[in-house]
Amino acid sequence: MSDTDGLSIPDSVLEKLNKRGIKSSDIRLKTTADLDFYGNPSVIWVFATETKILVIPETGLQEELEFELSRIKRFRIRASVGSAYLQARVDDFFIELVRFTNALRYRFSRLIVQLDLLRQGKPVSDEYINEPHPMTCPVCGLPLQTEKATCPKCARQGPIMFRVLYLLEPYLHWVIIVLLLMFISVALNLLPPKLTQILVDEVLTTRRHVDWLVWIVVALVAAELMRALINMVVGTLTTSIGTLITFDLRKKLFTKLQGLSVDYYDQQSVGTLMTRFSSDVEAFHGFITQAGQGFLLNMFLIAGIGIMLFFLNARLAFFVLIPVPLVLFGTYFFWNKIYPMYFKFWDSQSKISRFLNTVLSGIKVVKAFAQEDKEIKRFEKMANDLKDANRRVNINVAKFNPLMAFLFSTGGLIVWYAGGKTVLANTGFTLGQLMAFLSYTGMFYAPLSQMALMSNWVSSFVTASHRIFEILDTEPQLKDAPNAIRMPRIEGHIRFEHVTFGYDPYQPIIKDVSFEIEPGRLVGIVGKSGSGKTTLVNLICRFYDVQEGAVYIDGKDIRDISSYDLRRQIGLVLQEPFLFRGSIAENISYGRPDASFKEILNAAKAANCHDFIMKLPNGYDTQLREHGSGISGGEKQRIGIARALLCDPPILILDEATSSVDTESEKKIQDALDVLCRNRTTIAIAHRLSTLRGADKIFVVDNGRIAESGTHKELLDMKGIYYRLVMMQTKLTSIETEVG
Repeated sequence: MSDTDGLSIPDSVLEKLNKRGIKSSDIRLKTTADLDFYGNPSVIWVFATETKILVIPETGLQEELEFELSRIKRFRIRASVGSAYLQARVDDFFIELVRFTNALRYRFSRLIVQLDLLRQGKPVSDEYINEPHPMTCPVCGLPLQTEKATCPKCARQGPIMFRVLYLLEPYLHWVIIVLLLMFISVALNLLPPKLTQILVDEVLTTRRHVDWLVWIVVALVAAELMRALINMVVGTLTTSIGTLITFDLRKKLFTKLQGLSVDYYDQQSVGTLMTRFSSDVEAFHGFITQAGQGFLLNMFLIAGIGIMLFFLNARLAFFVLIPVPLVLFGTYFFWNKIYPMYFKFWDSQSKISRFLNTVLSGIKVVKAFAQEDKEIKRFEKMANDLKDANRRVNINVAKFNPLMAFLFSTGGLIVWYAGGKTVLANTGFTLGQLMAFLSYTGMFYAPLSQMALMSNWVSSFVTASHRIFEILDTEPQLKDAPNAIRMPRIEGHIRFEHVTFGYDPYQPIIKDVSFEIEPGRLVGIVGKSGSGKTTLVNLICRFYDVQEGAVYIDGKDIRDISSYDLRRQIGLVLQEPFLFRGSIAENISYGRPDASFKEILNAAKAANCHDFIMKLPNGYDTQLREHGSGISGGEKQRIGIARALLCDPPILILDEATSSVDTESEKKIQDALDVLCRNRTTIAIAHRLSTLRGADKIFVVDNGRIAESGTHKELLDMKGIYYRLVMMQTKLTSIETEVG
């Protein structure tokens, strides 16, 4: 067998290659698919040499294929239900080379990138094709929430519990007080059975100390009262500590999320993150309460009662311990069975949260297309999955609890039998001692039973804490350099130098792009949808880092500039400006919370939105609803421009700022933009090309590259891509005018 780059080629496949004159040393790329053409599980090998691509089956119903790379114009993946195909365009026809399950789509998308590089004569590597998906665990294959996150199944639970205890450090003094009170509470718990022994042996049976009856009863009442008061104090303290920890944890989570890069939010849904803040964080409050009033107290009780049992009668104490190994084994078995179920339960909760966030955010679209019934059915399916996951957990708990109760009752009956025989034999073990021993036995089994049942609570808590630590442990992809350059004022000179970038680094969207923008110039970026226009803007704002090349501002690589200084001096006006719930004045001053009302007023006037604001009932104090609902799209856009204008950024980016409004609103927005663009570097991504007639330079982006550049007139004279786009829009405008 041949083994290169971790994939072993079986001898039967090597023999087929040899018959075609291919040696293992000729192979540049290789991987495997998991289906044959008929959809049967199989092993199908895909090889590429310098000049050929070959498909060789190891198992399954598939013919061998071989094509010259020079005949192939393009590779692509065609998706189908449950599987996909790798296709090659050969002589103007797409031919299906191999079939695979959707689990391997990531692998074959990387293969296509490497095949394209091979055809261009560039270096290639199998390593990137066959490595595990970054959002799956390399050990067990479980899907992860983020790239290279800790796998919940493979993670050791001990370190998680230690980290939880570390959170208690700021409240250590209160924890010590709680522990002291617990010791006192345990002592008070141990007192009643001993007093009962004295009552039976010294008062009720022998009648030697009848006058002790009142004092023993008073002592029992006092012990119960003291225990109740201590439990009240412990409950108050643990609740307070739990509340403070959840407050600190939510603050840490929110601070962490603010520091994470944009790519993290590309992978996470709002509904999932909201679950972390609500139910997952609240689990920590339950942990402190359970630990303080349940777990620790039960541990101390078990230890104290165990000592008393051996003190009263060591032989009987061993009978009490008979069920304990069975309980420990049952608890361990239950833990291993129930723990994975909690991840399924949580996953179902997250999915339903994501679904609700999506549907409720897009409720207008749902109603506009009359898809309420469809969404109800989708919700019912997700709710049914959640119900099933919850039912599986609770059914297993319901089975476990009676079994543990039976084991404990068996131990108690053994003590009754053995203890009764001891009393009847007159060996010195009195009836009072037996009653005390039986009381302690009941007290011993009660906390032990709760400890066994706590595996259910611990499973739920560990699952929640893992998800929280998963966020806290996530490192932002983009970090400031240790010696980041501070730039209080940017001039606005922008330069791209051989930039290559892809959201998936193996599938670049921007390919070897170089251009330069002089300070104070208005530059337009145009191109078809998906050509990479917005991606260029994302790189300037450093929402993502380039894979190759560099982006420079004022001659400095933006990776070396302080992120705060960089983004504070870039104004961004989006196609759909996001307005927060709050007043109009608060939305305008979002970038400069310290701005005076006069400055807000001047920005609003310059953005051509002062007049419509003053017509509102409360003017600048008018409260906007979710996403700014209640005002028109053009009005929201002008508020967004006022927000950018108030910050007075040296670099302004307009991403389709007028594409979604009517002609009248566009005129008002354009007037506001004319004010906003003065004396600053402006980059305008435009759908309506007529708005770029006055641009100093226009870049035409096509398939991730700068295909053309020049002024409006120069590009028209080229009669290239820009010319065709302008002609197309001119014809559409003429048709709209005739129809109108």
